[in-house]
Amino acid sequence: MKNAMFDKEWFKLDNAAKIYPAARSSRWNAVFRMAVVLKEEVRPDILQQALDDVIDRFPTFRVTLKKGFFWYYFQYINEKPKIQEEKDCPCSMMRLSGRGYVFRVLYHSHRISVEVFHSITDGTGNITFLKTLVTRYCELCGATIKDYGDILHFEDDPTPEEVEDSFARYIDKSKGTLPRAEAKAYQIKCQREKRGVLNVTQGSMPFEQLHKVAKSFGCTVNTYLTSVLAYVVLNRQLYEKRSKKRPVRIQVPINLRKMFPSVTLRNFAGYYNTTIQPVEQTFEEIVKVLDAQLKEKITPDYCQKFINSNVSLEKNPIIRVAPRFIKTLFMNMSFYMVGENLMSCTFSNIGNVVTPEELYDYIDRFEFVIGPQKYMNHVMTCASYNGTSVVSFSRTAKDPILERDFFAVLSKHGIDVCVNSNRR
Repeated sequence: MKNAMFDKEWFKLDNAAKIYPAARSSRWNAVFRMAVVLKEEVRPDILQQALDDVIDRFPTFRVTLKKGFFWYYFQYINEKPKIQEEKDCPCSMMRLSGRGYVFRVLYHSHRISVEVFHSITDGTGNITFLKTLVTRYCELCGATIKDYGDILHFEDDPTPEEVEDSFARYIDKSKGTLPRAEAKAYQIKCQREKRGVLNVTQGSMPFEQLHKVAKSFGCTVNTYLTSVLAYVVLNRQLYEKRSKKRPVRIQVPINLRKMFPSVTLRNFAGYYNTTIQPVEQTFEEIVKVLDAQLKEKITPDYCQKFINSNVSLEKNPIIRVAPRFIKTLFMNMSFYMVGENLMSCTFSNIGNVVTPEELYDYIDRFEFVIGPQKYMNHVMTCASYNGTSVVSFSRTAKDPILERDFFAVLSKHGIDVCVNSNRR
């Protein structure tokens, strides 16, 4: 096989992927990373061998981004990718030249990172690729695995279902679409770092403690972390004492595979914007509000309307026949109007990463980091593995206001947090 279409040299971007090449700027091109921290230093020669072994298992990764007259598209690359030693800030700008890969495998000390341009995959696809890569790496280091579980074995052939555009598969216009109108959200104003600098602060904590505290507030871990984030952002706005208050809105991604059967390794995620009104509230009140919102909205009906809204825009007859540069102008304007300006912050939780037990002796933890945003200054993520959860803040702001307040709340609730950063 050569690529996602198996018999062609190129293929289309999926529905969710099309916004990223169009809306990119000199400071932002939608790069995010999944990383694994090993208990021993990475051996580059073995990592390169592992990448050589697994790349053909993931044809949608073996591509470069090209410009067409109507749309961007992906083209197959013959040369295998090369690993790189990490020297820059996490999720640094990726050159989309139409010649090189639109993902990279980095190593530094004990860490292996896979950074991708969001057009080729979402968090589920990236973590799936990383798990296969690190499993093969550990095998080459001597691990013997009896049961691979949900890990895709590098010697297996990819299936058509893994490379489908699931948005196109599940569109159902009869179920309606979502309203787009929302008020602008509050965003923390701060001094930004110079271009290319991304500050990453991570807090590691026992998952059992996190789960116990969330349960004490009557909610899930995801809702608890979202509520803490909303609480500290709200208090920051109230502290600033601005005359005009805006709602605090936390965007929570949704893995649509949990609502609609799909094993695609391309993009298949939606999102829901949780909203807190800009008035003084207790933490318990915020938990209650967000828990109700998430239970009410993250449903098959909402997700179906989300899919319909996304695909209907792409299928618009006027947009379909417009040349690419017109589409780019339109998408840039849409991203500004209904994109990051409507959010205070994004919180994305990849959940519990599962590997064969034989890898516990090799792996310390998994990490999830989202790169610089176009308008927002802060993003929060979470990944859990083998009893440890890692909450990561990435920011283009100089001052660590948000994460400092966030981890202080967790500590106040009795959670033991170990904090580290890539910056002083």
